[in-house]
Amino acid sequence: MSLLFKQSHSEIVDGIEIKGSPAFLVCTREALALLRRTPFFNVIPRYIAVVQQGKRSGMKAAAEKPTFVVGKRTWNHSALWYAGAIAHDCYHSKLYQEARATTDGKPPADSWTGPDAEKKCLKFQIEVVESMGADEDTIAYLKQVEKNPTYQGHNRGLSAWWDYWRRRW
Repeated sequence: MSLLFKQSHSEIVDGIEIKGSPAFLVCTREALALLRRTPFFNVIPRYIAVVQQGKRSGMKAAAEKPTFVVGKRTWNHSALWYAGAIAHDCYHSKLYQEARATTDGKPPADSWTGPDAEKKCLKFQIEVVESMGADEDTIAYLKQVEKNPTYQGHNRGLSAWWDYWRRRW
């Protein structure tokens, strides 16, 4: 285990528990501060209970406390980009929670993951970063990804795990 994770800290910011290194906590507070200034902030703590430092990013929407695990390439990017990533994964959790409320048990994976769900999450992310004054290049990049979101390899079963483990963000 790396030294980075041995020095894990935890604090609550705006009702969201943040777990990670001191540097991770600083970057997460900055991203949450940007989100707090948007009309979208009230959605974030409703669907993310924990933001946790990890080796790669992903949303654990089915966890008792929905947890956004964040890789270094994401949390160490600009505060605006990181805030957008929080919003994006918050929306995955929102889709999961809404689908779970309409099913008897676990919702189907394509209700909150896969290309259609990814497009919805990217749309929300774009709205959020635009409200924070994102530059044209960032918006253009996200809109391009929104057109073809399958770049993240939304497969099922073992190939889904392989896609997750290959992530570098």
